[in-house]
Amino acid sequence: TADNTQAAIQQLGAGDTITDSFTAVSSDGSDSQLVTVTIHGTNDSAVIGGVSTDDVTEDNGADGIVAGNLTADGLLTITDVDAGEANFTTQAATAGSNGYGTFTLAADGSWTYTAANPTAAIPQ
Repeated sequence: TADNTQAAIQQLGAGDTITDSFTAVSSDGSDSQLVTVTIHGTNDSAVIGGVSTDDVTEDNGADGIVAGNLTADGLLTITDVDAGEANFTTQAATAGSNGYGTFTLAADGSWTYTAANPTAAIPQ
């Protein structure tokens, strides 16, 4: 039985393997056989946390905020027990789900949202 909590096992990614073996010996010592077990890794899910929300306020002309880009930012964190997989896929100028602005995500988890102000959806 392998202890599945061992770091060497848990850090295996999908397609990765390690082996463990022992030698079985007959009771009279006349023969032996090497027994090998291959342990296959799986893709353990990453866990994402950190700052995933922020707010922006469109200008109304009377509040002293001038027209221009509205921005918000934050920093996400990621953990993954699989070796070398605790990182983000970078994204540049990715349109938001409603098309009001774009998101940028760096490999370190820092993100920025930018919306042009004014637009038809964000009036001045």
